Amino acid sequence: MLSGGMGMLGRRGRKERKRLMALLLAGAMVLSGMGISPLSAQAEEVIVEQVQKTEPLEEQVKETVSDGNAERAREVLGEEEGIAAASTTQDANAAMAAAQSGTEKDLYELDLSKGLTAGTTYDGGISVLETMSFKSGSASLDGVKYTGCVQGDNSPNPNKGKIPTSGAAVRLEAEKDGRIKVVFKAKGKDIYFLQDVDGKPQGIETFKAGADLIAKTYEVEKGGTYYLYASGSKIMIYALTVDYRSSVSWDDIAAPVLGTPFVKDGTITVPYTAQIGGIYAKSLEVTMYDADGNAVETKSVTAQGTSGNAEFQPTASGTYSFEAKLIGEGENTKASNKTTSIEFVLPMATPKGLNAENKGHGNVKLTWQAVAEAESYKVSVDGTVVEEGVTALAQTIKGLTVGQEYTFQVAAVRGENVSTPAEVKLTITEDAVKTWNFAAFGQGVDNKTANNGYSGSLDTGDLKIWEKNSKGKLVAASTDGLAFYYTTIDPATENFTLSADITVDEWTYTNGQEGFGLMAADRVGENGDSGIFWNNSYMLSATKVEYLWDATEGKVSDAGDKYTMKLGIGSQEKIGVTPENMNDSPTDQGFRSTMTTLETSAANSGNGAGTYNIVGKYTNSAEAVKDITDLNVQTTFHMILQRNNTGYFLSYTNVETGETVTNKYYHGKDGDELTRLDAENIYVGFFASRTATISVANAVLTTIDPAKDAPAESRPVTYVTPNYTIDSASVANSADYELVYYGNADGTLKITNSDNETVLSDAGVKANTKVYTHTTLKSGSNVFHVEFTPNADYRPSEYSLLSSYDTVTFDFTVNYNVKGRTVIYAAPEGRSTGSGTNSDPVDIYTAVKSVAPGQMIVLKGGTYALDKTVTIDRGVSGTTDARIYMIADPDSTSRPVLNFQRKCAGMILAGDYWYFQGFDVTGSANSLKGIQVSGSHNTLDDIMAYRNGNTGIQISRYKSTDGRSDWPSYNLILNCTSYLNADAGYEDADGFAAKLTIGEGNVFDGCIAAYNADDGWDLFAKIETGAIGQVVIQNCVAFKNGYVLDENGQEVDAGNGNGFKMGGSSISGHHILRNSVSFGNKAKGIDSNSCPDIEAYSSTSYNNESFNVAFYTNDAKNTAFMAKGILSFKDSSNAAGQTVTEQFKPKGTQETSAYENAMNYYWRGENSTNSEGIAATAEWFQNMDMNSAIHGGIRRNTDGTINMNGFLAVTSAVPEGVGARMTGTPSAVFTVAADVVNNDDDDDDDDDNSGSSAAPAVDWTDVSNSVQDKVAEMMKNPAIASVNMNFVCSGEVKVPQNVLNTIKGTKLTVAFHSGNGVALSISGQDLKNKDLSKIQNIDLTVDQTSNTIPANVVSAKSGTVNRQLGIRDTGSFGVNVNIHVNVGKDNSGKSANLYRYNTEKGRLEYCGSFTITSTGQSMFALKRGGNYLVTVTDRRPSESIWYTEGGYTVKSGDTLFKIAKRNHMTLAQLLRRNVQITNQNVIRVGQKLNLE
Repeated sequence: MLSGGMGMLGRRGRKERKRLMALLLAGAMVLSGMGISPLSAQAEEVIVEQVQKTEPLEEQVKETVSDGNAERAREVLGEEEGIAAASTTQDANAAMAAAQSGTEKDLYELDLSKGLTAGTTYDGGISVLETMSFKSGSASLDGVKYTGCVQGDNSPNPNKGKIPTSGAAVRLEAEKDGRIKVVFKAKGKDIYFLQDVDGKPQGIETFKAGADLIAKTYEVEKGGTYYLYASGSKIMIYALTVDYRSSVSWDDIAAPVLGTPFVKDGTITVPYTAQIGGIYAKSLEVTMYDADGNAVETKSVTAQGTSGNAEFQPTASGTYSFEAKLIGEGENTKASNKTTSIEFVLPMATPKGLNAENKGHGNVKLTWQAVAEAESYKVSVDGTVVEEGVTALAQTIKGLTVGQEYTFQVAAVRGENVSTPAEVKLTITEDAVKTWNFAAFGQGVDNKTANNGYSGSLDTGDLKIWEKNSKGKLVAASTDGLAFYYTTIDPATENFTLSADITVDEWTYTNGQEGFGLMAADRVGENGDSGIFWNNSYMLSATKVEYLWDATEGKVSDAGDKYTMKLGIGSQEKIGVTPENMNDSPTDQGFRSTMTTLETSAANSGNGAGTYNIVGKYTNSAEAVKDITDLNVQTTFHMILQRNNTGYFLSYTNVETGETVTNKYYHGKDGDELTRLDAENIYVGFFASRTATISVANAVLTTIDPAKDAPAESRPVTYVTPNYTIDSASVANSADYELVYYGNADGTLKITNSDNETVLSDAGVKANTKVYTHTTLKSGSNVFHVEFTPNADYRPSEYSLLSSYDTVTFDFTVNYNVKGRTVIYAAPEGRSTGSGTNSDPVDIYTAVKSVAPGQMIVLKGGTYALDKTVTIDRGVSGTTDARIYMIADPDSTSRPVLNFQRKCAGMILAGDYWYFQGFDVTGSANSLKGIQVSGSHNTLDDIMAYRNGNTGIQISRYKSTDGRSDWPSYNLILNCTSYLNADAGYEDADGFAAKLTIGEGNVFDGCIAAYNADDGWDLFAKIETGAIGQVVIQNCVAFKNGYVLDENGQEVDAGNGNGFKMGGSSISGHHILRNSVSFGNKAKGIDSNSCPDIEAYSSTSYNNESFNVAFYTNDAKNTAFMAKGILSFKDSSNAAGQTVTEQFKPKGTQETSAYENAMNYYWRGENSTNSEGIAATAEWFQNMDMNSAIHGGIRRNTDGTINMNGFLAVTSAVPEGVGARMTGTPSAVFTVAADVVNNDDDDDDDDDNSGSSAAPAVDWTDVSNSVQDKVAEMMKNPAIASVNMNFVCSGEVKVPQNVLNTIKGTKLTVAFHSGNGVALSISGQDLKNKDLSKIQNIDLTVDQTSNTIPANVVSAKSGTVNRQLGIRDTGSFGVNVNIHVNVGKDNSGKSANLYRYNTEKGRLEYCGSFTITSTGQSMFALKRGGNYLVTVTDRRPSESIWYTEGGYTVKSGDTLFKIAKRNHMTLAQLLRRNVQITNQNVIRVGQKLNLE
């Protein structure tokens, strides 16, 4: 503090007084920002008086100016040379520090306001190779504003990574270890930072700069010489700081403080005080909350400093408050205060889309788009207001002079707030003239004219419209993306007819989302806006059209043969979007879409149901469309779109035959559906989408006043064909059967069985709702008689009736015929009449229909030439306790190959609790999947899917009538490979997919996707079906997707080509990618695909041709991306994409530190660095030979896990947790037990045959031989991580000593399954140090029917599950045994608890708890047998664990550390053995501890 006894300041006293005044003002600014009252004027005077009495200072206070900013202080103090003033809170904070102790030691922030002079060494060791002058010009980054930069006159020489000797370059002679931080701009230039080591450049870090301001921090070492420059350019430097300070402990960093927010020009500014950057925190996250406490937006501040401003631009008026979190690397965040609330008024925006149209006779109609919060609009002509208080989005101006040009203006008004007006000029004509406009908008478009555009005009007769390169899409039940050439119609005064000849110049078939035609809509988007865009519309299109044909009646119907036109001609109505639901999922709130064909040439020509095309000039190869039949191909289509008083009439005229077909859409009760979103305008015109280029000729648009048009026609009644069905399977593998009815009418349902017993009695049912009824089947055929009577007053819709209200009766047969054996063999030559033995196998179709829970289908090796889909129907399922297995025959010398010969879909797996292993699926027909997983709780293990006509392995729902509860869940795809799958259009075929309609818990583990036409993985979600369940992808590899191989092995450019595509439609998914590798894909490596919240951990992305990593969303307001351990790298072998950096587009409340942190190394254009500037190099990888990896280098270990053979394997130089370290989950090992035939097969029909049979008694010789063979195999291949061998058994389970000796010390675990979800296992690793000489065998026999624990004792421990298990041998096992108990997936996340019954004490003793997995599994370690109870509770019991062996009694003077040391273990090991200890500093004498 200053002393009153000190003398005057001396000859520089006046300047120092002025300087101190500036510092005091700066301090006041900081205190005010913290909500603390600054010093009063009187206090200031006292301090100044004290200063005047001081002696001359030995050390002059050093000037500290941040980037030459001095505006605020100069306003108060006036201009004076040598005065350092603070213009922002940040500057004020620095000034305060300077006032107290001089510039902070070892921190040097250069004052750039006077430029930097060559030949001068500045504080910290900074110099420049040529003089760099200061140039004014405001810029900002992370809330810090800069008033200018320094820039030289010449580019560095030499450059491109060499050591420069002249030009605009910064040089640092590092005085200590530390860091240099530079804020700069060099648009599109390569930035280099390098060290001069003995005249040679070393440690080069480089990247390509974008257009915005950039802040970079580089580490430096004492004595090192460093250079920074922009190659071939003159870098613009806005801030330059050298920091040699030592790091500060997180405990010593203060929590952030937010000052009082204030509003100016539509921006809320929030002052903050926080120690950020350099030696302090990594970043500050400031979050804005609305009045209800909802987070609206988060700003991340990384600019080094101790104070500053965060700025927000809310999109709506309201009350807002703010909180902040200070974030340190690996530290708990520090929270700020919550600010006082502030009222914000949204500034009025300038109206968009202003259009002026000549209406004739000197009249002009103006139309525009709505402005948020506008109450009205003000209309002006040539600067003179002609109309105020306009509430419509249109205004007609009359009495203008023909031939004169006018300027029309429209401004938005709210109270006293008036926006800047929009302007448009127009010359007035005598006749009415429509103004035509263009916009490409909606899903998938961009703003590149080469992809979306038009040329010519209707007036000149040369109009062309195009949308190419798969931009945009037509989606039948959702929103579209298209290029639209349009004009406006006034619905109040104009009906219209638009007709034209549309000639297709070219198009490419992809997936049926391409097309062209005429459209009328009530809303048009901004040109180039690729967001999801809702509107109501009527479209007359050449696109994919499907229809059903009633051959008897010779007409289109709602039942009959299905014809698919790719492409055909159809009309489509999309309605139900309102202002209320437009931004909140219209598909759930009344939106509906119907497509109706306008031509039936395929059906009329006598061709059967199939896939046809009538549109010529496609660019596909013949091979690509070989499954589509061209029929009466045309290139010119005459189309008419009319609005009249009845509704919308959409007509197509065949130019060859002259035949015209019209589909009519009637106005609703509330009038025209196209006046819902914009009552003033209907937008009508021509469109193209995705891959089409069209020419428009003979276009005629006529209008008529609705009052003069023909009166509205009466709306006719349409008739709906009754459709009543049984939706459940016609085969069953259990006597317990669920019969499911589904129909399209309300009515009464009655079902009886073949014995005339009532199954369902006169039940009232609703249309389009499933009705579930449980019944018991008998062996053989079960015939159900179904009788349904629709309600006489039922109407499918207001203007429709059923075509018949008669009672409908039909029979439905369910076959229940299971093989009475534990093992069913199937073979390529198998017969439906086979017995299912090894010597008399069945065909695969019979096998899947006759297998019961607990049984196993064994597929003998060879090729199965199949012409029908292998369907495992819903209900043909295993159980939680008794799965069904379909595995490859371990005795066969070749894999089973299911070849569907391009005739049909491959496998549809709709059953639950199946385990598939060891076979191939190939040859599904074009557009049809190899394997579709539609059931739940299934495992696909070591399945190979290749050369299928669509996705290799996809998880999605079974039927379109399935609700969310039926969506497939908890499936595991383990160690599977999917490659070379391709559809004709190269558009849809992925390696793996879990998309559109899936539930929770689906996992891909250890899978490889390569050379698939579209993507490696696709987790797409769409608006009409909503969010899908979270998907986990782990230990997986994706490469070369987007390419396929031709018959000569040459790469063919195919579809999109993303490695891991993890979302769609901006819908939340929280999907997780973990420990996986993506390389060499045609497009992106790790792609959020607009999902706003994917998570990626410890994964490697290398040499993908587009972004290695892309985190972005299109329409979500907030993102929540998370990433940790990402290693992204590119090199010169990737010519196509080496300079492509990552794509990060955070929104709203996203914390950027969640994905941009020290654990992630992202590709920056020419190098890969983390958030601290530390670079990853090629030396981080053991092997980068991608060609060798692709051609045989990547293979699988014998346990099924992936072996990268060193490719992209990281070295010890890579930080732990960064990049993928390929591990995995071993495939299961099964032995085929000796077959046991159920002797009940020949029983009388009166016997109930449940289809399940007892598992075989264990043949220990077989078990011993199998174990020995597996151990020998593992010894030959040390790369095998671990192996589990599973044995299904019943009766006595006495594990002999020779089995234990064989697995001792190995990574082999043997598990013995006794049914009902119970298994006991022994690990070879647990036997490593065990003396087995005294163990003859271990009795693991389990009695699951035991109820020997008294009921009153059990009830005292009651949970949602109470299950008793008796293990015969009540003595000590002598080895570690694990018991696995499945308590049901519904208990996932709850606590499974194990108790052992003490018969002597008559009590249950708590043994421990286990958090139940998503599949319902729990596991406990056992030391001995006895009677056990398993319970399930919401949380772990607050009980102490009882120990019966290995115990220790705490004595006086004991501490846990002493006990651990005496027993040769660490304290942590002791604590792990005693989980009941919650405070390691508190134990009591007599307490029992476990030492085992």
